[in-house]
Amino acid sequence: MNNSQSQSSSATNSARASQRQNQQLQQEHADVCVIGSGAGGAVVAKELAEAGLSVIILEAGENHDPTTFGSYEPEMLRRLFWDNGLRRTRDGAIVISQGRGVGGSTVHNLCYAVRPPQVLLDRWSVPDLSSNFARVEQTLGVTQIQEPDVNRLNAVIRRGCEVMKWRGVVQRHNRGACPACGSQCLFGCPLSISTQDNPTRNGKQSMAVTYIPLALAAGARLYSNCTAEKIHVEKQRAIGVSARLPSGKLDIQSKAVVLAAGAINSPQLWLKSRLPNLNRRVGSNLHLHPAVFVGGIFNETIDGHLGIPQSYYIDEFLDLEQSPNKGYLLMPAFGSQMIVAASLPGFGEDHRELMERYRHIAALLVLLHDRTTGRVSVNYRGAPNIAYRLRRSDKRMLVEGAINAARLLFAAGATEIVMPYTQHFPIKTEVDLEIIRRRGIVPNDIMLASSHPQGTLRMGENPNRNVVKLSGESHAVKGLFVADASLFPTSIGVPPTLTIAALAEHVASQIIESGIVQ
Repeated sequence: MNNSQSQSSSATNSARASQRQNQQLQQEHADVCVIGSGAGGAVVAKELAEAGLSVIILEAGENHDPTTFGSYEPEMLRRLFWDNGLRRTRDGAIVISQGRGVGGSTVHNLCYAVRPPQVLLDRWSVPDLSSNFARVEQTLGVTQIQEPDVNRLNAVIRRGCEVMKWRGVVQRHNRGACPACGSQCLFGCPLSISTQDNPTRNGKQSMAVTYIPLALAAGARLYSNCTAEKIHVEKQRAIGVSARLPSGKLDIQSKAVVLAAGAINSPQLWLKSRLPNLNRRVGSNLHLHPAVFVGGIFNETIDGHLGIPQSYYIDEFLDLEQSPNKGYLLMPAFGSQMIVAASLPGFGEDHRELMERYRHIAALLVLLHDRTTGRVSVNYRGAPNIAYRLRRSDKRMLVEGAINAARLLFAAGATEIVMPYTQHFPIKTEVDLEIIRRRGIVPNDIMLASSHPQGTLRMGENPNRNVVKLSGESHAVKGLFVADASLFPTSIGVPPTLTIAALAEHVASQIIESGIVQ
């Protein structure tokens, strides 16, 4: 090595050393560290802080200012979703939408506020949660959707449902005064206002404008843009968390840790931290509520992108009391031009002609109460690896759901049905519905989506079958609790936000009563 090379190498090493020194190491102490700020984490943080415990909340995404939410889809996908909205199963067959940012998926979801039937909770062996549900609903401002708020899309779906004589209902939601931003609702509500700042509820009542402000008012501390990297355990007890900030590292010593990062990221962090994994249960039991979109083209103008996107709800084919392990919901669905364009079949001129009918399309989402179970593992980089392949019975159920959705759209007046296949197959009569049956559900031939991953840190009292107790505390690590949809022992079958929040409140009460934090 010549002299100039030696000087260059020394300069490089010096620069790297300087860069390492500039990476600050920040240390904090708290009674409880909560990882995640969505439907579970926000509730736990608020309840514990109001009980007088010191609480630190870690959120990997940003702390959004709702007034900055816009309609440019690529930007909002980047800001609000993990993997820019393109998180997928390992085989690429199912797109999984998961929120990333303060408030989690409650920032982008469409606000159905649904309680599960008690028979399901009884099967899960959880204690009575009726009072928890009531308090959650009060904090989120849950109300009945009123008739003037049923937009044209939902009215057309209801018309078809009534012709078919199926069971459907106008649902409840967690919105205040709503400007009816329509398809932009999927990218956050620009008029959401914290009830701490304004007692009048405006816009979508996500966790970011309800529970998080209440938690902060009670003394909780929030670190956004902060990725938890490891949960620390000593003598089979959780003692803290290491995390990464843009400015450097953050080490938190705590008496308890609450994992509420969602049913993909929670088992991912558990596995990255090399926590006990008895019988390889961590990350197993993954349910996704996989869904397929079925569109109908109408002669009349629908303008499904205007108004509240979802208000009607068809549960004719979901009876959790009589058939607890199968069924599906039919829910109105629509989106921005980019979302609809991605869902429509065909290419080139064929696809352009379908997009020209954008204002004349009404769509249904067939949301499956899945029996299929998958698994979340981690790859060599520590990133989540999501394995999920539909079992035959679930494929048949989705086909049945797609056909029934198409029948409803025909009954409502549709002249053609469009399915999100790679190719466009015109379906113009009920006889043509046989195309759906023949084509079936083939991975990567039809677009499937998921917004409700669940079940990967299953709760139950048997440590050989479950990861955590019914209290939410780990069977293997004292002081480590879970408070998100990972807890669900089975697919829940209905929109899960209220159930996650009610269970999270229950977990918070268990933390307080356990005396683990004194």
